[in-house]
Amino acid sequence: MNRQHVALLGAALRCVGRASLICSAALVLNACTQMPAQIVEGPVSASTGAFALPNDATNPAWHAVNIRFKTPTTYTSATVAGEPCIRAVARGAWSLWVATVPPQFAQASTLSWRWHVPALVAEADAATPGKDDAAVRVVISFKGDRSKLDAAERATMSMAKAIGGNELPFAAIQYVWDEKDAPENIHPNANTSRIKKLIARSGPAGLGSWQSVSRDVRADFRRAFPGEEPGEIESIGLMTDTDSLGGATEACYADIVLK
Repeated sequence: MNRQHVALLGAALRCVGRASLICSAALVLNACTQMPAQIVEGPVSASTGAFALPNDATNPAWHAVNIRFKTPTTYTSATVAGEPCIRAVARGAWSLWVATVPPQFAQASTLSWRWHVPALVAEADAATPGKDDAAVRVVISFKGDRSKLDAAERATMSMAKAIGGNELPFAAIQYVWDEKDAPENIHPNANTSRIKKLIARSGPAGLGSWQSVSRDVRADFRRAFPGEEPGEIESIGLMTDTDSLGGATEACYADIVLK
């Protein structure tokens, strides 16, 4: 399992929230499955010079990050409201659909995408551990200097590397569409301060139609991790999950561009 595979796995720690953080990291790293033998970088748009990910789940730029003891979310190619997209369906499920960011875009600052959500997850709450399922998340991970982290975070990362031979993310932001929480609110992951959830959209307005989002990920990093400067971008992921509450949801993602 290579470092890019692990870049977003910190999000999975919440699925074993009652365990210790070190045990959580061990479970996550030991349970990874269906990893590709080789990471394939996504295409670069000739017209814009941007890193434009394909709206095709079968494209080798994308790969799955699953947890062995979790039912995986399914990610397939689809057409919704006339638009090609990646369709995610979760039924008591959790998994990520991840793309590695090529080095020439590691210092990019603007991430844009569109998402189509028929309905939000009933009773989900991004601010409450154990209820923080989401119909849609777009996740971006960053590299950084781990020596600057506190002793507890470094110990967790060292243990994870010792067990799995790889490192957990230095930092990651999950952009979430939540039912109730106020836009721009930021919440930490229940088990590690290095994963933050940022409410990119809130409430029912726009459900059932394509909605566009654009974020300055470096400005968001500075808000999510006060006093820190963002490093290189490592990967981008899609995450639709209902493993906490056990319900069903679906959504579509399209036109993910980093520049």
